[in-house]
Amino acid sequence: MQACSQYKDAPPPEHARAIAARESASIQYPPNGKLSGDWKRGEQVAQSGYGLRFTDYPPTRENGGNCYACHQLTKHEVSYGTVGPSLLGYGKIRKFSEADTKAVYAKIYNSNATFPCSLMPRFGANGVLTIEQIRDLVALLMSPESPVNQP
Repeated sequence: MQACSQYKDAPPPEHARAIAARESASIQYPPNGKLSGDWKRGEQVAQSGYGLRFTDYPPTRENGGNCYACHQLTKHEVSYGTVGPSLLGYGKIRKFSEADTKAVYAKIYNSNATFPCSLMPRFGANGVLTIEQIRDLVALLMSPESPVNQP
């Protein structure tokens, strides 16, 4: 955070590489090696803004990712944010590749591992979402059957 503040979220390449390397080392992958879960549960996580608000204490259910606050994920959603890029067709554009599936997992788990100084929350690194929830979000983005990848 210090380097991001000092360089107004655009640290020099050597600082950016150091941040990305440090944050990449913190990523915890699923013990079974399966990076993708259930896209239907992922859609529920993406839709839910529950958790980390003062009105959510004491917690009565799992946190949500609130993904629509920043991203467009499906054509059917009428309300979404534009801070993050549109994710329409995300997996399809990337041909559902294994390498991109791993990159999606890493980005959701710890966005600073992919883009130092990213505005995206570090959902796994900060314990906001569980590994299972992250796997479900990966499925939402990378499953051919997911509404994200439908025409």
